[in-house]
Amino acid sequence: MKRLLGVVCVLVAASATADTLFEVKAAVNRLAAKTPVRATFTSQANIRTAGKWANNTMVRTVSLEAAHDANGITFTIPQTLLDQATHEVASRAADTPAQTAIRGMSPSTVVEALDFRNELLRLLDGATVAAEKRAIFRGKSTRLLTLKLAPPKQGKDTITIGEGKSERTLNLWIGDDNLPIAGDQSDRMTAGFLMFHATTESKTTYSFAHVADRLVLAHVETSSSGSGMGQKFDEATVQTLTLH
Repeated sequence: MKRLLGVVCVLVAASATADTLFEVKAAVNRLAAKTPVRATFTSQANIRTAGKWANNTMVRTVSLEAAHDANGITFTIPQTLLDQATHEVASRAADTPAQTAIRGMSPSTVVEALDFRNELLRLLDGATVAAEKRAIFRGKSTRLLTLKLAPPKQGKDTITIGEGKSERTLNLWIGDDNLPIAGDQSDRMTAGFLMFHATTESKTTYSFAHVADRLVLAHVETSSSGSGMGQKFDEATVQTLTLH
């Protein structure tokens, strides 16, 4: 009888955590991102490589204005940055930070920051709840979900050689409206074929904002490192979206 009660309690707890994840997905999915917004997007990346093939250090800084309305998304690159890039070309400068910044601009990254709904749902697709508990976060009572994420999906044309392993977890702090407040993601991937082995690890922290019918990625910090075939790399990125 005690064993049966224990099984029932486990099933009830599993059902409750599954319901919470379902509620989060449903709440996020309802955000249509129709309300017009304007924002300043900034990003700074520090990249360092060392090893047999390359030894480089690069700092890439990006700042632009973005707007999203019924007509689509527009980006405005500051004229000062364009002028600096033109000067670098004309003077044949050895150091080209403005040109590097412009080349490093990723429209898809800005789009995701203005409307993170689809990216979050993609992360939650196939996720399972490892734990759930009440937690105080930034002075507010929240539900903390610890999720085991599914391995990243491979493209149709991807060719896999050797063996690979992926370990991905996401801590998600949820408000009373079932929308996420913040997240903390860890990824570790290993791959090997014969004598060749590679490992990459990354840590990402998210801060979200809810603006009308949008889930905005207000701040994200990512640190990643990897090694393989005699080469190492380290990268740290800080990205901020400031709404106007």
